[in-house]
Amino acid sequence: MFLTWTASALPNVTVQPLVDSCASYPNYDESTGQAGPWSAIADSTDTDVDGFGFVPLYASPVGNGARWGFLTIPTTPPSKEVNMRCANGALQGQLDMRSLGIIWQDLVAAGTSNEAVFGFGFPDLPDPNHHLEPYAHVDVDGVRQPGVFLGSENITTWGFNYQNNKEGGEYYFLRLLTPGSENPATGRPLNDGEFTGFIKIRA
Repeated sequence: MFLTWTASALPNVTVQPLVDSCASYPNYDESTGQAGPWSAIADSTDTDVDGFGFVPLYASPVGNGARWGFLTIPTTPPSKEVNMRCANGALQGQLDMRSLGIIWQDLVAAGTSNEAVFGFGFPDLPDPNHHLEPYAHVDVDGVRQPGVFLGSENITTWGFNYQNNKEGGEYYFLRLLTPGSENPATGRPLNDGEFTGFIKIRA
């Protein structure tokens, strides 16, 4: 499959930080301090995957056999999406961590500036973890757009990178487009075949 550099036309919105607590997410329960469960979807990519939910792609176990991996968007609508919630001030996904069972696992964007990938349980590497936070989008008329969006450091734009392999089939992994996220080889803001979009909570 031949891929070229692609740029999506994202809506002209201003990113507005919400209070970094579970109370900013949908379905907040004051008695537990938690919000959810709900799922998250690809949004504003201007491609066929808009509205698709996330599925896990597990990597090899580490240490005690616990899994780690990525949250990805498949190229076809998934039959089952990852349940998410906010608990203890952190975004979490309900995942099969093998030796640890099916548990709620913190979700992060982790890696160097040019590969801050959306995932979970990453091995203890020197790369930074970006704590994911809730944001609102406000249009040019000052009207808040429906929904809560995920990001970090006042950034909610993600790059969607196409993959096709025997483990995961056809899917997109996502990286947060923080400062310094340009492709180090080309200097371009996006990789070949990469397009941009948002992650939106679907309550």
